Amino acid sequence: MNTYHIVSHSHWDREWYKTFEQFRSMLVPMVDDLIALLERDSDYTCFTLDGQTVILDDYLAVRPEREATLRRLVQQGRLIIGPWYVLPDEFLVSAESTVRNLLHGMATARRFGGTMDVGYIPDSFGHIAMMPAILHGFGIPTALVYRGFGGEPGQQSSEYWWHAPDGTRSLMVHLFKDGYSGGYFYQDSDEEALSRFAALKREVDARAMTSHRLIMNGGDHHWPDPRLPKTLDLLRAHTDGTIVHSSVPAYVQAVRREISGIPDVHGELRFGYRYAFAVMGGVYSSRMYIKQANWHAQLLLQRYAEPLNALGVCGGMRSQLPLLKHAWRTLLQNHPHDSICGCSIDPVHREMMTRFRAVEDTGASVLESGLRHLVPQDDRAAGDDQMLCLINPSPVSRSEVASAEVRFYRQDIVVGLNPDVRVAPMLPPVKGFGLFDEDGRQVPFQIVNRSQGYDITYSNFNYPKQTYAERFALLLDAQNVPAMGFKGYAIRRTGKSARFPGTLKSGARFIQNEFLRADVRQNGEVVLTDRTSGRVLRGINLFEDSGDVGDEYNYSYPRRDLKVTTARCKARVERTERGPLRAALRIGLSMSVPESATPDRRGRSTKRIPLPIMSTISLTPSSHSLLIETQVENNARDHRFRVLFSSGIDTDTAVVDSQFAVLERTQKKYPVKDFTIEHPASVAPMQRFVGVQDQECGMVVLADGLPEYELLLDGKGTIALTLLRCVGLMAGEDLLTRPGGKAGWHGETPDAQCPGSHRFRYAILPLPAGESVGGGLVNAESERFHAPLLPVRRKNPVEAPWTRSAFACEPGRLTFSAFKEAEDGEALILRFYNTTDRPCEETIRFSGRVAGAERARLDETPVTPLAVDDGSVIRITAAPAEVVTLRIRMEHP
Repeated sequence: MNTYHIVSHSHWDREWYKTFEQFRSMLVPMVDDLIALLERDSDYTCFTLDGQTVILDDYLAVRPEREATLRRLVQQGRLIIGPWYVLPDEFLVSAESTVRNLLHGMATARRFGGTMDVGYIPDSFGHIAMMPAILHGFGIPTALVYRGFGGEPGQQSSEYWWHAPDGTRSLMVHLFKDGYSGGYFYQDSDEEALSRFAALKREVDARAMTSHRLIMNGGDHHWPDPRLPKTLDLLRAHTDGTIVHSSVPAYVQAVRREISGIPDVHGELRFGYRYAFAVMGGVYSSRMYIKQANWHAQLLLQRYAEPLNALGVCGGMRSQLPLLKHAWRTLLQNHPHDSICGCSIDPVHREMMTRFRAVEDTGASVLESGLRHLVPQDDRAAGDDQMLCLINPSPVSRSEVASAEVRFYRQDIVVGLNPDVRVAPMLPPVKGFGLFDEDGRQVPFQIVNRSQGYDITYSNFNYPKQTYAERFALLLDAQNVPAMGFKGYAIRRTGKSARFPGTLKSGARFIQNEFLRADVRQNGEVVLTDRTSGRVLRGINLFEDSGDVGDEYNYSYPRRDLKVTTARCKARVERTERGPLRAALRIGLSMSVPESATPDRRGRSTKRIPLPIMSTISLTPSSHSLLIETQVENNARDHRFRVLFSSGIDTDTAVVDSQFAVLERTQKKYPVKDFTIEHPASVAPMQRFVGVQDQECGMVVLADGLPEYELLLDGKGTIALTLLRCVGLMAGEDLLTRPGGKAGWHGETPDAQCPGSHRFRYAILPLPAGESVGGGLVNAESERFHAPLLPVRRKNPVEAPWTRSAFACEPGRLTFSAFKEAEDGEALILRFYNTTDRPCEETIRFSGRVAGAERARLDETPVTPLAVDDGSVIRITAAPAEVVTLRIRMEHP
């Protein structure tokens, strides 16, 4: 006899077609009514609070007196919570963000008395390949999913084994076609309820591979149905089988007792277009400014604030972990799919930008606390900068050109009513200065800009001290900056700044270093030559603009599209830097593009407006990649703006950086007439980079917070990187690419047209034979590009060492992911992952003595003790695609 598990829930989009506070004003009475229902009706067995514990925080911020009641209901199993803090989009956030999401969600759930041991992700727009491994890292063996899968041959059942690239296997429960909202009967008559359930029964019976079936009783922002116990009695009287008011964990436990011979699924889930709205054709590029802000906030916390706090704690600093947790919770509140995907009303995304700024402020404060401990200074000092330190956030030593600023005192600034204070005259401009290493050798530098402005020194024990200063933005030749540490340089005034020789070459339209030469053609196209192999890449940094009459969910071309490129534009080229440490060319272009879509949204306007573009290309002596920084002034509407890079490789396969993995994806063209719900997206998501390669060579595009690309099937292996996608509707109903109808509620979104000035940063890396897209050269260039050396100025350093390193990795083949204080404050956490198809060995040498070390799960639970050689050396081996987490206890200094 079959058992039908009816699971009551409410899918709570925290912000979407209403603002957060508007939805919270609904959440509070909903939870009040839920508590009342659970307490008065014992037949209403349990309720699932959407798998995200942020709902508890949001509710208790208004009703703190109900916390004990919620704890009791959780402990009784009546209220099912966790494991997430928020239900995230998986592709647009980093792997470390997903780990922090589960850390915070499960910590909250444990505080209330228990967590759901199912990876409950019923509404994410597709699923990343490593999700089974991430869930297993938290002791969660099962995932419940909906979008991104189904409707294809072999995808007819509701149970699967889902395999991650590292071999981890999870039980995957796939929801029926109506997803999480098909079994809600509150407004149905008895006849309607019986008819609806009969249809649901036929569907779930056809899909189930055990005697247990799952039917979700809820929907978006739905109240619990107080009539459900009576409705279930009605269904029992007219249905063969057992009907139980159940929970997702109870259903999963029952299924696990019977599963046998279920199908296997491998890797990411990014299709399902014949099954339900997948909405993966536009959310990676809607409101690109949101994606950029998120990328930078993640990097700040993961690569700078957390490691600097860990370094400080090793040296005896009071932990800043509470502030870091606060910053992460704030950032995670921007990670629900309707938020980070950019598919909500304008006020929602304005509030997101406020949260991003809050994360930046908190992260920068934590970072400064760590820096003050590592490189202390006399906070009474207010004169010239005397030391410049470069922080290396990587686990290997780095030698490269670094950006920095130094300041020289000119005059005191009096703040407040001080009529008796006489300010000395302003000092003359600085004649020259030098930077010197620990051995007194002068370090080559290049002045990029000279200006004057205010300077300020802060103190915990006095008012800030403000001065007027001369500022020099510069580049310096930083050699052998210690791994996960810093290197200091003394700053001294001199009679004249030295001139340094260089190896860079440049002209009116070219720049060149030892490895690369970049030439600019008349139309602004860059021709990039790999001087080692002689290979030439043409068609680099061409721009393309086309119509987009889609919405925030989906790109959709107009019936009468007009594509404009810069192929026939005339560029203005100016050499802006000649070296010795950086050579640069500025390329000015003006595209003439349609102003908007036509009123009927079937074509593009005949009125043209200019789209000014300014790209700066640059090389340093050690660059293996060409850095490009592009600024665009957007006044057009209803369009998609992309930059193109031709590899010259005829391929249909892209190699893509994803969460904890580097994946191969095959680009395909589909007969769109076969897809009546949504057309398969030609664009796809990425994290740090995307590339193409063959047996002889390759090309990689590194992108700074630009997560959408397309591999064009043009025979040239052209990668199109989306810079802007500008639309004016939250959800339209006339999209050619989404014939199934509206994906959300109607709302006009003028901010989503992305008007104004935008800056983009990306780089092109030619790959020689023998180098793979996921290999060592790409990882090294990615570290330089995404995690630059961090400059720190000090006016009067107090016993600051010239160099310091917490640890170093040899040979550095693993991809570094995290260095942080453990959530319990009792250890340090180190994390790496292997992007190759072979085992990798790594030796980690700590500068201090290690008291103990273990391999750990992602939730930081110790698993296996590790040997520590000579008190400070740990050796690990990572299997192909494996994520390795280490829990390290250092001896106190």
